[in-house]
Amino acid sequence: MRHIKISFEKCILILITLILNFFNVVAQIPVEKYRNEILNLKSEEAIKDYWSEIYVIDQDTLLNLPVTNITVYDSLSISNMIRTALMFEIHKSKAHTINNITPTMNQAHNYLARASLPLWSIINERLALGNEGDVLSSKNLAYELENVSLPFYDYSMLNKEKMYPQLVEKLNKLPNDSIIDRLNSIYENQKELRKLETVEVIGSWFIQPFKNMVEERCFEFIKLSNGIIYSRKGEYLKKLLLITISKNAKIYKVEGEPFGWFYELYHDNSLKLYNNNHEVLIDYSACK
Repeated sequence: MRHIKISFEKCILILITLILNFFNVVAQIPVEKYRNEILNLKSEEAIKDYWSEIYVIDQDTLLNLPVTNITVYDSLSISNMIRTALMFEIHKSKAHTINNITPTMNQAHNYLARASLPLWSIINERLALGNEGDVLSSKNLAYELENVSLPFYDYSMLNKEKMYPQLVEKLNKLPNDSIIDRLNSIYENQKELRKLETVEVIGSWFIQPFKNMVEERCFEFIKLSNGIIYSRKGEYLKKLLLITISKNAKIYKVEGEPFGWFYELYHDNSLKLYNNNHEVLIDYSACK
């Protein structure tokens, strides 16, 4: 019998293909399957091994998925976050292992804005424990806060230390119940929105993570066939809520955003992002 050698890279590609086929056919996240797996973790070592499994899926599978099928990416990303939420729901404080960066990685590699919020309560619990030697501390939360600010606004929190306490305070007031149901609902909602047609492009602007840094990529304000206005970057859609209309501008807030920030769209189609103190964070440049 001839032995066939398969490289590690080829194994990864085969695994990715299987995952793509599975999610294209099923298109449902197997929450109860994950729940049963996690209920059967009976030791500290088993918990650590399960965290390692989720981390490997994040690093070796999720980040290697083709960009052509964003729904598959979102499905696996949300699955990882649901497994993370189940770990804490079932195993409570035992799920908090030292230097476990998997929950942060799950949050970081999610691009659905509202889905970035449910895991914050887990991040906050870990901060409150104050475990000596833990890589996560309250001194530098740029990465964790960016996991919220980037999917909502593509706004970087790097070197914005003065903003951290107020933003953390706002995030800590978020509801921390029904995490799994909320994640599932956000995922399903985004799938449905992508089926709608664009009927109007209101404006397009370059993404700016900093005031003095303009990326080549753009985002748009659009109206979909359901009559609602959204912010769109690539295939990702965020519902915009019209707050006020003045003589010169319309003020929009992203649905579900936690910081109290808002967009001001002027009649000349210029756009600015403000914080809750009415200070300009970004004055966007129009895409042409």
